[in-house]
Amino acid sequence: MNDTELGYEITAIAAGIDTFERAANAGKGVLGDEGLIPLYLGKALIKEKTYTSWTQVEEDVETVAAIVAKSGDGPRKMFLTKLVESLRVANILFQGGSVGYEEKLERLVGIPAERIENQFIKGLADRVDQLLERAGHTGGTFRDRVLAWEAGHRIEPDDLTRVFGEMMLEARDRTDRMVVPTDGYMMELNPVRNTHYTARCNFSEKKMDLNMDNTFSRSALKHLVAHECFPGHSTQNIYTVKSYKEGKSTADVLLCSLNGITGVIQEGIGDQGVELIDWIEDDNDAIHATLRRLRSAVATQGAWNLNVESADPDAVAAYMRDTGAMQEARISGRLGMARHPYRGPFIASYFYGNEAVRLVRTAVEGNPQKRDRFISELYGKMHSPESLCRANDVTYRSYGDV
Repeated sequence: MNDTELGYEITAIAAGIDTFERAANAGKGVLGDEGLIPLYLGKALIKEKTYTSWTQVEEDVETVAAIVAKSGDGPRKMFLTKLVESLRVANILFQGGSVGYEEKLERLVGIPAERIENQFIKGLADRVDQLLERAGHTGGTFRDRVLAWEAGHRIEPDDLTRVFGEMMLEARDRTDRMVVPTDGYMMELNPVRNTHYTARCNFSEKKMDLNMDNTFSRSALKHLVAHECFPGHSTQNIYTVKSYKEGKSTADVLLCSLNGITGVIQEGIGDQGVELIDWIEDDNDAIHATLRRLRSAVATQGAWNLNVESADPDAVAAYMRDTGAMQEARISGRLGMARHPYRGPFIASYFYGNEAVRLVRTAVEGNPQKRDRFISELYGKMHSPESLCRANDVTYRSYGDV
């Protein structure tokens, strides 16, 4: 079985698992009606496997695992090994089994089970503080200064739709020029409330859901447009389908939204979206980019404190509030996600995905050939953080600055 056939086989298995789990659990399983693949764009392209028992699923997963194990060393084997492991753990959880939080991080999400060093988080907070001071925000606690900055640059609700539309056009143009073609795709704003997320890409409906329980600065909305739309999730969806149809990518690119290992780089693309299209335009954007990285680290560490160290939820909320300067709606959403038996460890996918994509992006800046190769790997193939680094000749580290 060559790599093209193997990619097809694994995709057919994953799609079959998704269909079987939805039927077996009648939408009441560990992921509700979301399933293993929340947005699967391969329905008309891949003949999925048909399953009637979990034993059949396990047999097929182990068969491809053995094939992967015999393949040649390299970034592709690194990724596929982790993908197979991710499917194994998903199958356990879908059957009602139990897996520890640290094991979920390593095997389901494909990232290290580790604490984030306090010094790293403090260093990010210090950078934000320095930028805030330069912008004139010097009074009160760190949280006070952050919230004052956000309030001072808040977009009025009546202006959100207009600003969103302007940003969509700008982000799409930058993505077309600097990353990959978006083929004229466009999204409209869909305000929502009482959800665990801040924003969500509703690709099929061409809408970006935005949680109006939060307030948004221009820089924050810019980040969400980049994350969910251009050059983030919508762009990746457009490109993967197109590249597979044109024979440039293996079928597993269609698993970019899998509730598994592929989610790490998917979220990394989104969180590095503004930087990927060179959209840091002023000090406010610089503040938000560093603040976003800090908050992601704090949310990841908070989920660790809750699930591994059995910290009191109120203490974790206070940590997110004081150290991450998060808005209350965001804290509530992160805590809810952290408690979820399947989604919980995926909080960390944002932080580790951002770190991985950022690491390679900064390493190839200034070299057009290396950047082109990076973009090709980033959008045209599925990767784990380690395989993305190896494919671009960059030394892997889980997080931190050079």
